[in-house]
Amino acid sequence: MNKKLNPYIEKALKELEDKKLNDIQVETAMTWCGRACAAAQIGLPDDAIEYAHEAIEHAALSGNNKLLNDIRAAFKYYNIDLYE
Repeated sequence: MNKKLNPYIEKALKELEDKKLNDIQVETAMTWCGRACAAAQIGLPDDAIEYAHEAIEHAALSGNNKLLNDIRAAFKYYNIDLYE
């Protein structure tokens, strides 16, 4: 196995001690949303769209409709159009 992965595996082991899958889905959705909005701010529209898709996916998997709506509102604010 690639030893470069070891720190990520160790981090994941610690994370899984404290968090449930749904918590991770929510945090991941918010992280990808942040990346999408930041990419839009600095003029990387293709990256913003890719990150936005990830955010939507994880928000949907969390089953948290408020989070999904908040993320969509952020994308609207930053002019990230997923339906072009």
